[in-house]
Amino acid sequence: MTEQNNVAKEQDQIVEEQSQTASRRRRGERRYRFTPRKQRRFPQIRWWREALMVLLLATAVLFIINPFTRLALSKATAGSPAEPLTVTPPVQPESGYCITGDFVDWDGRNTPLLDDGSNGDRTAGDNLYSRTVTFEEPGKYLWRVLPCGVWNSAVPEKSAWVFITEPNQAITFTFNPEMPPSRLWPRSYAFTANDTLPARVVAVGSFQNQRWDSEDARTQMEPSGNGQYQLTYRVPLPNTYETYVMIQGRSEGIGASGRSMEPVPLAFETKFPSEMVVFQYDARTDRIAVLSGMPWVLSWLGFGWGARIFTAVSLLGFLALAAQFVYSRTVLRPDWQYSAGCPNCQQHDLQRISRETSDYLLDLIGVPVRRYKCNQCNWEGRRIHRHRHHHHR
Repeated sequence: MTEQNNVAKEQDQIVEEQSQTASRRRRGERRYRFTPRKQRRFPQIRWWREALMVLLLATAVLFIINPFTRLALSKATAGSPAEPLTVTPPVQPESGYCITGDFVDWDGRNTPLLDDGSNGDRTAGDNLYSRTVTFEEPGKYLWRVLPCGVWNSAVPEKSAWVFITEPNQAITFTFNPEMPPSRLWPRSYAFTANDTLPARVVAVGSFQNQRWDSEDARTQMEPSGNGQYQLTYRVPLPNTYETYVMIQGRSEGIGASGRSMEPVPLAFETKFPSEMVVFQYDARTDRIAVLSGMPWVLSWLGFGWGARIFTAVSLLGFLALAAQFVYSRTVLRPDWQYSAGCPNCQQHDLQRISRETSDYLLDLIGVPVRRYKCNQCNWEGRRIHRHRHHHHR
C-alpha cells in the first residue's frame, strides 16, 4: 500500500511538473493579440498600391508629353523691333508684285511674281505669289520684293540674300502679303527663297558674352520640327537686350524685316537672373521671334530639368511598386507560403506569435505578413497571411 502511494505521488509530481512547464512555456510565448474586426476604427485599405501605381504612371506620361512647354510660351512676352519698320507693302496693288535684284540689274518692273499656278507658283488664286528664277553661276545674290515699279514700298529696307550652290540652279521666290496673326516678325508679310543655307543658324545679340558673335556654339538653334528652329537660353542678368538670327560664321541674317544684309533686331527684356529666353526661327517663311518673361516654374518645367526630374521620379516609383506587386503576387503567394509549412522541418504545426516592427512596415506597404513559430523545431519567421483565414484569440 505504501509503495502504491509512493507511485501515485510520483505520478502526481510528474503531472504537476509538466503543467508548470507548459504554463512557463505559455507565459514565455509572445502571442499575437487580435483586435476584433468590429472594434477596428480605421479599416485597412488594400488597393492603395494599385491606385498609386496608376497615379505615378499617369504623372510620368504627363511629363513625357510635357504640356508645360506650350503653357510657358503662352505666358511669355514677345519681342518687338528695336527700331520702327517704316515699310509695309500694300495688299493687292494694281501693278502686282515684282522681284528685283542684282541678277536682273535691279529692274523693278519686268520680273513679276505670279499667283496663277505657273512658273513656280503652286496654287492659283491662293494669295501666295511666287516666281522661279534660274541662276547660271553659283554665288550670293541680293534681291527685294516690291509692288512693280514702286520702290518706296520695297522690302526689306536693305537687300535680302540668296545662295546659289551649283550652276543653272532654279530658285523659287515666294511672297505672302497677308500673314495670319503671329508672334513672328515680319508680322504682316513674309518673303523667302528655297535655297540651301551654307551653315547653321545662330541667335546673336547683346545678351551674348561676346556681343553679336555669329560663331558662338552655345547659341546655335536646333531643329524643332516642320521647318522650325529653336534655342532656349538662360540670360544671366536682368536687362533689355537686342537680338536677331544669323548664319553661323557669316554676316547674313534674319531680323524683324526678314532676310537682310542689315537685319533689324528684336528687343526683349528679362526681369530676373538666369531667366529662360526662347529664340525661334521659321525657315519656311524666314521669320523670327524672341519670347521672354515666362513664369519661373513653367519655364523650369517646360524647358529646364523639371519635367525630366518628375518623369524619372514617377517612373522609378511606378517600377518599384510594380516589382513589389508582381513579387507579392508570385513569390509571396499566401497559398504557397501556407502549404510550405515550416522551412526547417516542413511541418505544419505553426503557431501565431506577435509581430515585430518590420512586420508592421511590410504590412503597411501591402505585404500582409504574420509571424509564426513552429512547435516542432522552434523556428520563428514570417509567412504571408491569407485574409480569408482570420483567427481571433
